[in-house]
Amino acid sequence: MLYYLFLFTFFSIIGWVLEVIFRSLNARAFVNPGFLRGPYLPIYGIGALILTSCVAHMQGSNLLIKCLVYLLVTTGLEFITGFIFEGCLNIRLWNYSEKKFRIKNYICLQFSIYWLLLAFAFEYLALPMYLPFLNLLNPVAVDIFAIVVSGVIFADWTVRCAGIIWERKGKRRLLSGDDESEFMDIAGPLIEHPAVQRLAGFGHHRDKTRLDHSVEVAWHSFLLSKRLSLDCDAIVKGALLHDLFFYDWLREGPRLHGFRHPWISLRNAREVTILSKKEEDIIIKHMWPLTIIPPRYMESWVVCLVDTCCTVKDYLSVRQIVWSSQDKRPGVFSWLNQL
Repeated sequence: MLYYLFLFTFFSIIGWVLEVIFRSLNARAFVNPGFLRGPYLPIYGIGALILTSCVAHMQGSNLLIKCLVYLLVTTGLEFITGFIFEGCLNIRLWNYSEKKFRIKNYICLQFSIYWLLLAFAFEYLALPMYLPFLNLLNPVAVDIFAIVVSGVIFADWTVRCAGIIWERKGKRRLLSGDDESEFMDIAGPLIEHPAVQRLAGFGHHRDKTRLDHSVEVAWHSFLLSKRLSLDCDAIVKGALLHDLFFYDWLREGPRLHGFRHPWISLRNAREVTILSKKEEDIIIKHMWPLTIIPPRYMESWVVCLVDTCCTVKDYLSVRQIVWSSQDKRPGVFSWLNQL
């Protein structure tokens, strides 16, 4: 897993360098390409992973077969990426409207040929240079680089997506009495449990208690699950119990807290209530990519994303990422304060 993670991060950075050179030369000024703010383009990292698999499985294949496969992989990846970004985030990363032989302005013949040539350059130039280079590096350094950089990419992605989503949602009030009542019906019995109430005695992020944080993550995850038609019960239970550990993690507790506390929380959560496989996955995977194995369910991805956004907001006070707890959901938190 770490080997492929390093491959992904390494070529995400290399792809960013290529795009900077290409776009800056065309614009005659420095251009930072892509959706994210950092010096990486994950689409190149994903492409490198897929092409590496293709190279490994197509040894001895004739040139025509390779051309068809590489064209399908690279152009298909470009089309899917453009389609998802415009469909989900209403963002157009590139526009081929002025090019000939285009489809939906996401792909065009000219750049498909460029990607095909780049795929062959990857097989015959980049990959043969990358493998000896990898062997020269310290394995521990490779693992640390892969984990840290992939975590930064994930955090960058999370903050950018959340910023866009919540900026739009913040323009209109999503909260209704029915939403609040439904959330309380699910969360109320758990929050009133003595083990969960103990979280109010532990600080978590800055001046926020662990119980405050857990309810905040559960609330925003609940709203997203409603919009995405996901399992609201599982997402609220998993989010409320995702940090169910009873120590001050800044001053005490086990070493490697970030890696270990999901399992501690799961063990404690099993003593509070019966958990489904989905709810267990939410608790265990909420610290991905530190957990290495990615979330299995969409509900787990939502809680992981919301937990990251709430944490960033707590430390950086980025109000545009998530709503203020006082002006957008007074009922939920006034109800919590009365417990």
